[in-house]
Amino acid sequence: MQFFSFEDAPIHTRGENHRVGTFRYKDLGQGVPGQPGNFYLRWVLSASDFFSPRHFHNFDQVRLQLRGTFAFGEDGTMHPGTIGYFPESTPYGPQTSAEDTAQLVLQIGAPGGAGYVGEIQRTAAVAALNKSGRFSGGRYFSGTDAAGTGQDGFEAAWEQASGRKVRYARRRFERPMLVHPDAFDWLAHPTLPGVRHKRLWDFGLQTVGCVLFGLDAGAQMPLTGPLTAWVQSGAGACSQGASNGRYAPGDALHLEPAEHASLQAQAGSEILVLTHPVFPGLTPPGGTAFPA
Repeated sequence: MQFFSFEDAPIHTRGENHRVGTFRYKDLGQGVPGQPGNFYLRWVLSASDFFSPRHFHNFDQVRLQLRGTFAFGEDGTMHPGTIGYFPESTPYGPQTSAEDTAQLVLQIGAPGGAGYVGEIQRTAAVAALNKSGRFSGGRYFSGTDAAGTGQDGFEAAWEQASGRKVRYARRRFERPMLVHPDAFDWLAHPTLPGVRHKRLWDFGLQTVGCVLFGLDAGAQMPLTGPLTAWVQSGAGACSQGASNGRYAPGDALHLEPAEHASLQAQAGSEILVLTHPVFPGLTPPGGTAFPA
């Protein structure tokens, strides 16, 4: 179990970068590199010079827009409050913004089983690639690239870190999904007094799921991993792991399979819960406070 205090987390500036533009972030938790369910959660500040070309991943990605807007070409624009699901093998972008932005970003292993290369591995890979080529416009150009077509920057870094060619799973979604939670009605939780929810998506055990919970002051909500819970607003107590047993806006809680925790709201709270994928034979099935 991991608990991360947003207030205490330092701000880093990405040095070895495979994309274009200024990129600052707070680490809010990560999984185990090499495992199919590895993940990385971060709060990201991007300047108006950020650019990412149209590309796709071999992992799943969830973005919550907190400040500013991000445009993804024909795939739409994220405004504050929008939650985006960018599945593995699904192209999106180019990604641009005319202003400084803030996002919560989860990158996590997907049904294809490739896992996720963590920040330490990615940084080392980009540094190694810079010795024999260059990154430009979000793509990598090796010294042996006679045609000058380049390769997606993350794909090149992944292959360098993994020591093998990337293989993409079959595309499950034609386009990424941009969700507007405000358009969903709150539903009362059937067994937890003072708790309501908006189930934003659930595509099965092997994919990341997303549900937003609202807690009245005094309400209690149990959680069972594997999952990530992020405090969007409010304040309260956490049964384990939190500094001084408290949670506050921006804090993150990660539960391993079958781990338990409980949140008790001292003020009205909204908690974003992202359920982690379950891989048969590797991850014990878990649950959340999802109503049946």
